[in-house]
Amino acid sequence: MRNAATSFIGRFYRYQKERFPVLPLLLGIVPATLSSGAIVSSSPGTTAIFGAIAASLAYILHVRIVDELRDFEHDVLYHPTRPLQSGIISRKELRYVDIAATAVLLFIALSLGASAIIIALAMLGYTYLAGKEFFLGETLRRRFFVYNGLNLFQMLLLQIFVYTIFAPSLSLTMLLLAHFLFTTAGTVIFEFVRKLKIPGEDGSGKDTYTHYLGFYASHSIYLFLLALNTLLFLWIMRLITLDTLWMRVGGGCAAIAFLVASVHRMRRSRDTDRLMQISFVVLYGIFNLAIYIAKLYG
Repeated sequence: MRNAATSFIGRFYRYQKERFPVLPLLLGIVPATLSSGAIVSSSPGTTAIFGAIAASLAYILHVRIVDELRDFEHDVLYHPTRPLQSGIISRKELRYVDIAATAVLLFIALSLGASAIIIALAMLGYTYLAGKEFFLGETLRRRFFVYNGLNLFQMLLLQIFVYTIFAPSLSLTMLLLAHFLFTTAGTVIFEFVRKLKIPGEDGSGKDTYTHYLGFYASHSIYLFLLALNTLLFLWIMRLITLDTLWMRVGGGCAAIAFLVASVHRMRRSRDTDRLMQISFVVLYGIFNLAIYIAKLYG
């Protein structure tokens, strides 16, 4: 029994390293959680912060597993080396992990009250529909952009849930709207950049943006989204404080991210691709931490 448990832990570690990398996820989740708490609460507590981080990880893991199970046959054909397809972990084992992740999310929701429970159930209900491809099957899958947009909506529901953890009764303000748009843009970029492949590596599974748009058009969209995210950050900072220090810091970091993206546009290598992704993770983290500090400490 002990050997079986040890074996599973080792195999799940190999699975998460490729398909659910916890550390990179935390680099995005933790700063976004802090800024979300600061936007809707004057003093976000430690318990709420850790609860929001745990709920976010649990729900994203749930979404990942639903996605893995839904796309199993497709990935057997086009991504046979992935952990699930290569037999490192089984579908049955992933279902058990999914039950645990869902239980964590529901436990946190139940501890918060009616609003959080309703939103959590809506999140799980929507993910169930996404797992069934909204009962449209290949009709929907062939519409790549609609398909991805509908699946991305899950992360917007998660953002609303995170707000609810810090403030069960939300009031729509200009600052909250700006922050929601900011996190939405960030979420879109995270999704977009991981499917922005260099020429020759967009695969034959028709599941990347470069497959449909080409590298340069896809990269131009990334630059547009990066600019939009930066402008939304500057808008938030303008609503929070008249001090321009963090605006200058954020603007300088954004300039570096644009420079890295420009280098990747010219070189189109695996190294510059990875560097471009890292530069956005760092930039998004700095944006969120700046919002947190400026909102709570001036």
